[in-house]
Amino acid sequence: MAAIVLAVLMTGTGQAAEPVHTLPDKGLLRTGDQLISLYGVSLPAPGQLCEDDDVPWPCGTIAWQALDQHLLNSKLDCVYLPLLGSSGGTTLTAECWIGERNLNRWLVESGWALTVGDTESVYHADERLAQRNNLGLWRGGFIPPDTWRPAGLGENAACSVCTARHQSMVRTREKKRQLDEAASP
Repeated sequence: MAAIVLAVLMTGTGQAAEPVHTLPDKGLLRTGDQLISLYGVSLPAPGQLCEDDDVPWPCGTIAWQALDQHLLNSKLDCVYLPLLGSSGGTTLTAECWIGERNLNRWLVESGWALTVGDTESVYHADERLAQRNNLGLWRGGFIPPDTWRPAGLGENAACSVCTARHQSMVRTREKKRQLDEAASP
């Protein structure tokens, strides 16, 4: 019960009275002094390249440009979400809307962002639909970071999304192993 009360107290809503700016190098949005991380989604790094019929294209830059265009002259409303393990710093994790349209979902279903987390992500069905329709990043047979083999990371070291996800998976497995060892008699 206390966890529910705490979650309600820590969840907030906000409207961006100031213009919203993207910070592609940090993977964030900024309105005024507030930094916002979009819940459940990850856009590619601005320098990320994808291939379409073996021809590289700047998918990271184009994804961030699509977000910039979508935010242009729009009023952003966000619900800030308390997350376990969050830094508690100046960046808030949020689910945001432009009018009635969920921005996080729009990014995934348009193919400009990948879902973050496990296969139970609230946006996973949208991601599969974008993939089936070859939208955004998915054109030309894009292979998402989750399906890249760890042995291939040396070849893709410039990919900040895949490297970060791989490192996170390794840390999570190690923590789980340590907790399992500590709990066993």
